[in-house]
Amino acid sequence: MGAWWIARLGLAVALVAIVGVAALPIIPPNPVPASALQDTFSAERAMEELRLVARAPHPAGSAQQARVREYILARAKTLGLPAETQRRRGVKSSAWGGWSGTVENVIVRVSGTRSSTPDVLITAHYDSVPVGPGAGDDGVSVAAMLETMRVLEAGPPLKNDVVFLFTDGEEMGWLGAKAFAEQHPEMGNIGVAFVFEGWPSSGPTEMRATSPGDAWLVRQLSIAAPPVWANSNYNTDERLYHGSDFGVLTASGLLSAEFENSGSATRHHRPGDTVESINPSIVQDHGDTMLTLARYFGKLDLGRAHSSSEDLVFFTLPGFGLVAYPTWFATGLSVVAVVLLVAIIVAARRQGHLSLAHLAWGTLAFFAVVLVSVAIAAGIWELLLATHPGAEVLSYPDFEGSGLAMAAIYASAGAAFIAVTHTISRRIGAVELAAGALLWWAVVALAVGLFAPLASALAIWPLLGGTVALAVVSFLQRPWAAALLALAAVPSFVLFVPLLVLNALQTRGWCGRARGAPLAGYRHIGSAAHAHHRTASSRGKGLNSTCRPSEAKPAHLTARRNQLKTPMHGPTVLPSAGSSRRR
Repeated sequence: MGAWWIARLGLAVALVAIVGVAALPIIPPNPVPASALQDTFSAERAMEELRLVARAPHPAGSAQQARVREYILARAKTLGLPAETQRRRGVKSSAWGGWSGTVENVIVRVSGTRSSTPDVLITAHYDSVPVGPGAGDDGVSVAAMLETMRVLEAGPPLKNDVVFLFTDGEEMGWLGAKAFAEQHPEMGNIGVAFVFEGWPSSGPTEMRATSPGDAWLVRQLSIAAPPVWANSNYNTDERLYHGSDFGVLTASGLLSAEFENSGSATRHHRPGDTVESINPSIVQDHGDTMLTLARYFGKLDLGRAHSSSEDLVFFTLPGFGLVAYPTWFATGLSVVAVVLLVAIIVAARRQGHLSLAHLAWGTLAFFAVVLVSVAIAAGIWELLLATHPGAEVLSYPDFEGSGLAMAAIYASAGAAFIAVTHTISRRIGAVELAAGALLWWAVVALAVGLFAPLASALAIWPLLGGTVALAVVSFLQRPWAAALLALAAVPSFVLFVPLLVLNALQTRGWCGRARGAPLAGYRHIGSAAHAHHRTASSRGKGLNSTCRPSEAKPAHLTARRNQLKTPMHGPTVLPSAGSSRRR
């Protein structure tokens, strides 16, 4: 075997290893058994909590929700933790044209040694939709909070109080979060807030968004190192509106971050959102993250916590944690990356390694190949949806096994892309084709760096890696240069492998393809108020970012709303999904 073949084999092995390392941040942890030490978070113990919380649907105002509320209060009493219920009537939400109702939040405090310092807030909602038990949304977070409370109480005391807020009425338009933000005195004592959401299935926990002016918070998170994948590109649109409790608290001025797992829309807001659909790894992932945040920020001097005048660009680097830098650096780096690429192309042209005519053809050819690849992949996906046995009632464009189907599509499209580009490179030249591809990428990197720097990491770092690879194939025709090619591929794999995996796990919202099935259980105004508030969000769930509650409100909700001349008040969601009466 010649030196070149050994180099190629080594490069292939190195690339596979890099892909494996890049996927590490999105691999959920193994569940910890109940026999673990008392100061350790155990998914097995938390799953017992979840079985009690998500035993049945428990929408706001129902008897089952009252049962869940009493259970949370009883657990706090057992642990010796002070707890209170915040009951507020007439809390209003702008969701689906405007609704109001009565909510009962539960607030539990794990006291620290310093009573005068700002508190840490950890929150999730404990109501479900009428048609499903809500084990994923948001029982996993409630169970994780209950187990985290127990672990903190079992361990040494922290300096700061940790406040656990179980919000009510989230599924009706974040009413509980609004009641807390607008009326509870604890709002003035919060130094930092962490909001947890969940979905059924087994996707990993991610940090989905941070509040504006997040420089101080992100720097602290990089030290705390919660075991989640994060990328600031989610922050680009997230702050324009709020479609969750996180948005309500952020809009109220709290320094905050949101954590959420990927999941299955085929079970979300449906009867299938049961404990049996929950992988214990989700709960362990939520719990490890929650406990890490509580312990780190519980010991921190939150008197120094503040919203900064700038946001940071950040992303997770396997083995190192959160990498963060200012937006001005991202903008400058995009310019440097483009200049460096142009310099490499000019140098290659002067030394005869690159033909301008072939470069032009390479640029056009790469663009055409990308368009065809995307079109083929999208066409196959739509064909799968159209031919699915339940296509007529498929309210979300995902289904059982859709993650595997998407992975197969990715693999097929990728293999076809590589085969076609290899064939074209034989006619045009590998250097010219690579340079043409990088020129398209440079345009994207420069535009994003100038106008959307929070999302620029996905463009700039792969461009820099690609530029290094172009220099290697242009000027270093040696077998050992394969090692440099492997290093040049690291930025692309580190940033895009997690995104591809998460995209295969994540769901697509009903706003672009709904047939009404998710709303089947909302027979009365109270529960229909919220329906599916996350249609307003484009943060990582693959939802249509152009869909807003005011634009996407289902017709039957509009009709029902017109029947009611005054705002809804009081407990309005009944245990029976078929009832249209209000209390």
